Amino acid sequence: MGKRVFITGIGGFIGGHLAQRLAEAGFVVGGSYFRPTNTMEVPSRYAERLYNIDVRYRPHIEEALADFKPDVIYHLAAQSYPMESYKFPSYTVETNVLGTLNLFESVIRTGLSSCRIMLASSTAAYGFIKVEETPVGEDQPFRPAHVYGMSKAGQDLLGDTYFRAYGLDIIRLRIGNCVGPRRTGEVVSDFTYRRALWDLGKLQGGFPVGNLHTKRAFLDVRDAVEAFLSLQEKGKSGEAYNVAGEKAFSIKELLDLVLEDCPQKPEVVTDPSLVREVDEPIYWSDLTKLKEATGWFQKIPLRKTVKDMVDWWKTILSNKE
Repeated sequence: MGKRVFITGIGGFIGGHLAQRLAEAGFVVGGSYFRPTNTMEVPSRYAERLYNIDVRYRPHIEEALADFKPDVIYHLAAQSYPMESYKFPSYTVETNVLGTLNLFESVIRTGLSSCRIMLASSTAAYGFIKVEETPVGEDQPFRPAHVYGMSKAGQDLLGDTYFRAYGLDIIRLRIGNCVGPRRTGEVVSDFTYRRALWDLGKLQGGFPVGNLHTKRAFLDVRDAVEAFLSLQEKGKSGEAYNVAGEKAFSIKELLDLVLEDCPQKPEVVTDPSLVREVDEPIYWSDLTKLKEATGWFQKIPLRKTVKDMVDWWKTILSNKE
């Protein structure tokens, strides 16, 4: 029987994809969910045990870990939307920082200190990046641009602290803009959703967009989980690794890609509500450390990711008819 892997946030976008990949690789999967951002159909199919847990409440984490007895933990549970962190800063910090603290304490209290913990941090912790600082390495100082980024910086620092002070086997995954089928609530998902509506003749009005000048390096979730599994086996305890796309695209370039094969393109209109109050101008990470540790490289081009996301949205929208 394979190693036992517990995923907090298994009901999220990355959690579902990770659960599927781990199960297919022979691992025994369990996990927790609270307010799942994706359907629980995928985790239910691949997980042996599921637990409804609010990570802000430590006793429930302890109970689940004591019951499942994992060899590896992926801590993905989070309030993971920057825009939401403006509206709900306290909830964001409590979930992302206190939730991480509760997990680490639960690992110690349940006698699972030898368990490998894959901590899902974020490149959002880096925050404001100057062009001359790109590509951004793991030694880049944190200058978060919003409460979400600050919460991820705090989570990351907790991971480093519990490795150094308590000897926990923690690897920090600084995940970049991760996209793919089943993703909701971010720019690639929004664009591909509207493209699907347009193709189905259901888009009302224009094609709303926010700031088209920022740059992001997008990574397909299917490539991301391959990096996670490689680091699970080959990563060095206590280290942080960027897991992100290799090429930065402006949001305008992304929009052009989403609409490139439209016979008749919709009217693009700027929607002020889609423009963040504060936004990082560019994200582009140095992946040298990840590649040297694992041999991983990005395989899925953004064009394929976009196509797969449009097709997924069409299926979802057609099933609602």
